[in-house]
Amino acid sequence: MIRFLGPVLVLAVLFGVASGCSKGIVKTGNDTPREWKCDEDADQAMMQGDYEQSILLHERFLNSHPSNGLALYHIGYAYSLVEEHVKEISFYEKAISSGYHDSGLFFNLGMAYGETDRIKDSINAFKKGLVADPNNPDIHFGLAIAYQRASSYDLAEKEFLKTIELNPDSLDSRFYLGVQYADRGDNDKAREQAMKIMEIDKGNAFAEEILDRIKEK
Repeated sequence: MIRFLGPVLVLAVLFGVASGCSKGIVKTGNDTPREWKCDEDADQAMMQGDYEQSILLHERFLNSHPSNGLALYHIGYAYSLVEEHVKEISFYEKAISSGYHDSGLFFNLGMAYGETDRIKDSINAFKKGLVADPNNPDIHFGLAIAYQRASSYDLAEKEFLKTIELNPDSLDSRFYLGVQYADRGDNDKAREQAMKIMEIDKGNAFAEEILDRIKEK
């Protein structure tokens, strides 16, 4: 899935890991920008794949900066990379309580809730992410997946279609939407998504799986 770290997009799990960031700016209640800086060595360790060292350095930094929302966010993300999702969630929630309300934070929180089967919380986190960034296709996609897991298929369809509207090349959205159509017997719509996938990426296995599901019906 797609993960965010600070204002920089980080692709994780399916796409590998990219870079981090050392500072972030948020709006406080009176709309005055507040700037937080994270420990550069801690972020550098994460970018280099040394997640345990990154966690250690973030912990040291937070000992003297316990309310630094960006650092709380980053250590939470570091815990996600070692599959400690309960700790990940705890630090994300602390970051939010500190006043850090970046859309990427809410996206990652939604993902973490999903990974711990807290589906209602996942949905709420993605919705909060959309308040911060209403036209973010990745957050719409995350919300769609959460709705699917909650068996709210009409709402999932709406969010997949919104994701595709914002990012027509979203193969993941087209795949999950196509599978949903195939599973409910709407073969024409399922086939349409498979054909769109093949237009974007000829021979893509996603398209073949959708077509196979139609044949099985």
